[in-house]
Amino acid sequence: MSWVRCVFWIAAVQHASSVASAFLGPSSTWSASLARSSTRFVVMAATTADTDLSPSAAKKPRAPLPPVILSNVPGTWAHDTMSRRIRDDILVRIYAENEEILASKPSIKSGLDHLKEELKTPQTSVLPPIQDDGGPDLAVWEGIMAPYAQSNWLDAPWLVTEFYFYRRIIQIFEYFRTSYDPFHHQKRLGLEGSLELTKELAARAEEVHKAGNPETALHFAVFASLWGNKMDLSLWPSQSDGAAANKAQTFANVLEASSVNLLADDFSTVLAHLRGAGASGRVDIVVDNAGFELVTDLLLADALLLHKLASQVVFHLKGHPTFVSDAMDKDVRDTVHYLASHQVVAARDRWSSYLQTGQWELRAHIYWAQPFPFWERPDEVTEDLSQSRLVFVKGDANYRRLLGDRDWPLSTPFADVASYFPSPVTALRTLKAELGCGIAEGEVERARRENPRDWMVTGTYGVVQFTDPDV
Repeated sequence: MSWVRCVFWIAAVQHASSVASAFLGPSSTWSASLARSSTRFVVMAATTADTDLSPSAAKKPRAPLPPVILSNVPGTWAHDTMSRRIRDDILVRIYAENEEILASKPSIKSGLDHLKEELKTPQTSVLPPIQDDGGPDLAVWEGIMAPYAQSNWLDAPWLVTEFYFYRRIIQIFEYFRTSYDPFHHQKRLGLEGSLELTKELAARAEEVHKAGNPETALHFAVFASLWGNKMDLSLWPSQSDGAAANKAQTFANVLEASSVNLLADDFSTVLAHLRGAGASGRVDIVVDNAGFELVTDLLLADALLLHKLASQVVFHLKGHPTFVSDAMDKDVRDTVHYLASHQVVAARDRWSSYLQTGQWELRAHIYWAQPFPFWERPDEVTEDLSQSRLVFVKGDANYRRLLGDRDWPLSTPFADVASYFPSPVTALRTLKAELGCGIAEGEVERARRENPRDWMVTGTYGVVQFTDPDV
């Protein structure tokens, strides 16, 4: 067992023990068994001996918690996602883009076929447990799914079932034994299909940097990173040929209209916070998607260093493939190498060096691929984030976890929801799910008037939201 996998496994056993206690009570046989197992592993690995992964030990939002979002209400995006989209859109693409391995490994095709049959009747199909596929997170998933052992795909919390779907996918493809990424094709297409757009955006960024105005440079980078999330491959699959030009024009239009489509804008506060913190220090990005959005995140990280708003940027990445396009550490390295080889100046002249010198650091953790609300964290994640002067949380799925995937009144202040976060935090999110907070009533009314049917789910509107829990 590798050192990394050993650490993941220790954390998985400890975390599952705490989850089991929370769900089943500390006196349950299963909880006690897991507790004994975690103790044995801690004795073997002293570096984790002081790690308390109990969700109950975490700070929670200071606002009263509303109900979690389920997928059993027809007409909602959650219901459409779990009753149709994952089966008819995402699963279909998984079949199409992995034909070679499906032909050579009948067991994988059989696994996908079985999952497809389950999803034909999501309102009655009970959720089977994650099988032992060599993953370090098996015990964690046992704890996650324990309360929903008799639930179907629609009655369990939406966040749980959606993450569970992607965990089933990598189980079927035997990811932890083979490292085979069933979403590699889509991520690669997303990168290659946006090359011309990337070159154009990177060239514009170079011009902004040469002008030497940190406020202008950060504004450009933050809003490129925000609206880059509109290119999410789980909603907008990559294509080739003429589609790339259409995307380029669309993104140019989005940037031009960015201020109009903002429902909350704390950019000036973000800038003031970074300036007040000085040039020496670390900024983190909890990354969402690979492909073009990842490029915009790299542009943001580049701007932070060039304009002395940070001395290091840490990228937090998924520990395994999930949500079609979510980025792993390999995707960052592949992206930098690909863009450097295609003469994108920033990648060629700076980004590779940042990775070599540690000015950019890639930290993958399996926690980022699990459905816990962000106030339930392993101690090592809390300790890590607390070292940052500012954490950018990117994208919709991460935002859902930031809010615990709960049905907050939209007017609930962002500061009252994210009050638990262990460092100052900025959410960069385009709306792709029917939840939110920190949006003024007038802005909600405007969005509903402009786009009454689906203003919360198409990525048309965005938010830049900041809070410093210590202030």
